Amino acid sequence: MADSIPMIPGPQVVPSAICVRCEVCCRFPEHDSLLRPYFTASEIQQALTHGVPPSSFPDHRGSQVEVVPHPTDEGFLCPAFDPATHHCRIYEVRPLDCQLYPFALMWNEQHDIVLFGWDPLCPFLLEQSLEVTPLKGEKLRRSIRELPRTLMDQARTVATYLESEDVLSTLAIHPRLVTPFQPDVVVLQRLDRLTVTLQSSGTGDTR
Repeated sequence: MADSIPMIPGPQVVPSAICVRCEVCCRFPEHDSLLRPYFTASEIQQALTHGVPPSSFPDHRGSQVEVVPHPTDEGFLCPAFDPATHHCRIYEVRPLDCQLYPFALMWNEQHDIVLFGWDPLCPFLLEQSLEVTPLKGEKLRRSIRELPRTLMDQARTVATYLESEDVLSTLAIHPRLVTPFQPDVVVLQRLDRLTVTLQSSGTGDTR
């Protein structure tokens, strides 16, 4: 399909053993949470073949997933998430939006530049990050934490992947994969090629 996206290259950023103990991903405080994962048309078809109900997607051409009430706790869950095992039922075909986390793809506040960063709500990345003391006279930063070199290398690999031809063409079809500005995300770099692609295609609308 035209919007089929290759898997992000390289190892998973957060080790699986840590992921299954985390209580952040796949859970949402509101039914209409901004950060519900977005699925492209081909990703929806893959999810359906792996048992996710068709009603989970309001638009099978591409949409955010409809979350469901947590069976034993407050809040909502992705319908592909198994709260008993903390595993994703469609992990092998999970959408780009899920593969990307704990990195984030978003517009800046002015909605004219696409940014790539990492989410400090991820306990693993927060624990791995290093506190940085701003130099004397340096303008105060929004965040004073930086990732170690190994994670920065992985971040650069993902950023390069996001601006590859196949992914650029899919993001042009599904611009809602780029979220509105998230003030807590620690910005790593601009994605100028993706910015130009979205602006020139006239698909700059987001979620």
